Amino acid sequence: MAIILITAALSSGCTGVQLPGQSSNTGNSVTPDNSQTPTVSPVDPTEAIPDEDVNAEPTETPLPQSYVTPATPIPTENENTLRYHIPPPENDDDGYVTIFTESKQLSGVTAFDYFLKTPPMVFYYDATVPLVNRTKTGTSEFGEKEEFTVEVSYPSPLSYYKIVVYDKDTSKVLAEYVIDPFTKEKDRGSFKYLSPGNLHVEIMGAIANVTTEIEVPKSNLG
Repeated sequence: MAIILITAALSSGCTGVQLPGQSSNTGNSVTPDNSQTPTVSPVDPTEAIPDEDVNAEPTETPLPQSYVTPATPIPTENENTLRYHIPPPENDDDGYVTIFTESKQLSGVTAFDYFLKTPPMVFYYDATVPLVNRTKTGTSEFGEKEEFTVEVSYPSPLSYYKIVVYDKDTSKVLAEYVIDPFTKEKDRGSFKYLSPGNLHVEIMGAIANVTTEIEVPKSNLG
């Protein structure tokens, strides 16, 4: 009997049966089931992440204080020495880092080892050379040919500056840079060593006060 009543209701277009989740309003509109809507908790302002200070200066990791390894000088002969004056320093870009700095009155030898992965190795020098004062006498070639004296000053002829680059493994001389003697009271310049390798470097000289700086590309620190 129940089956007959349901069939009759469907055949007569009855809409009184409401499905789960369906509104009883006309137009068959669907009302969302709010029972599964996620709950959002209010943000506590005291726990909010502070804004980034856009004006803060970027920080850099400090570089190590020493890059070179102190070493003992290699005994060498002084034959076939190349002598010339070094040209003014070039304007290198910011891709270099200083690995060695020394300021002193030249005497003895400073030596160190360094593995140059990426050339060049750039040497800079800034020298102050003591002057030698001498009095010269002579006779005038004109008039009554009177005798005269002249005070003459010039850089010490005993001053010199020399850097030698060796192959550390074989002690072979790879490059030699020499100023002997200085011809100016103030002298500065630079030169470059252009080959990679395991290097032994020696700095020597006499009389002059010289600041030596050595730079390499920053890629050598990686």
